Amino acid sequence: MAEDKDNKIKVSDELIGIGKDEALKYLGLDSDANDYEIDEKFWQLSKRARVIKDDAEREQKMVDLSYVFDVATGKEQARLKALAEREAEPKFLGKTKGEWKNYIGYTWYKYLIVIVALICLVVIVKRVVFTPEEDIGVLSVGHFLVDGDNIEARLRDFGFKNPYVADVDLAVPNDQGQTNNAYAETTSSVLFLSNPEIVVTDEATVYYFFGNMDDMTNYYESLKDQLLDEAYGKITPIYYSEYDSVQLSIEYQEDMGAENIDYSELDTADKTKKLIGLEVKDTEFIEKMGYTNKWPKSEPTLVFSFGVKGDNKKQAEEYLTSLLKELS
Repeated sequence: MAEDKDNKIKVSDELIGIGKDEALKYLGLDSDANDYEIDEKFWQLSKRARVIKDDAEREQKMVDLSYVFDVATGKEQARLKALAEREAEPKFLGKTKGEWKNYIGYTWYKYLIVIVALICLVVIVKRVVFTPEEDIGVLSVGHFLVDGDNIEARLRDFGFKNPYVADVDLAVPNDQGQTNNAYAETTSSVLFLSNPEIVVTDEATVYYFFGNMDDMTNYYESLKDQLLDEAYGKITPIYYSEYDSVQLSIEYQEDMGAENIDYSELDTADKTKKLIGLEVKDTEFIEKMGYTNKWPKSEPTLVFSFGVKGDNKKQAEEYLTSLLKELS
């Protein structure tokens, strides 16, 4: 017997297998009734069925009417034909070739994200387990091109034996028409698991990684005695709070049309600002560091931060100071 998949109520036995003429007779129509007449009659009978007080009787009547309507209009025959054709097609893991094509067409990006995440995790595991321990990690996340060889050469010249250098071209939500690769955000999140000592972002990006940045207040104050006034004057401290970060996240969710946004986090978020990055806008310095800006409407910027979980903080501070001295 046929079954209604939504209501789990079966079509009455006496209606199963009826032909079009019988379906039209059930609806009270002549055998030459057209589609318009069938539609009109169906809706008339549906209205009558909806006022039936007994729930079971009413639902049974609606299921029967829907089935008879499908037979009268040929939809039931088309459905049975499609099922028969599907049964005749070869299948792999329960799906036909066409079904696999549709499935992959709608879900390929999910598998791509998983694959990229797995690759990143494998790289990190390999780095931690099978390679000598790194003495410094530098992660660059922003909308820029990065000359990784330049960065690694500088790290080695400074004295690091086994530096770890990684970068991701990430365009955070913007009004400049910039988009990401499907895996950019996932890759960024995974690479932060490597706990880099130094994180390099840009003016637009730094705020989105507030939770990954350590407070640089003491370090920034120490630079007054280590840099020339010219170099120190080219550095702009960036302050941000947990409250600011939560608000930014909510605004992003609102722009994306998300539902069930948790606004209550704003009530408990700390409004105390901390210094999360040192911004530099010197174009010549930025190019010398190996970065090329990709924001079409913004001037080049670099923001240097310390990773909140980096282990080799003292040497990371010394290295960053050596870079900032080149601002003079």
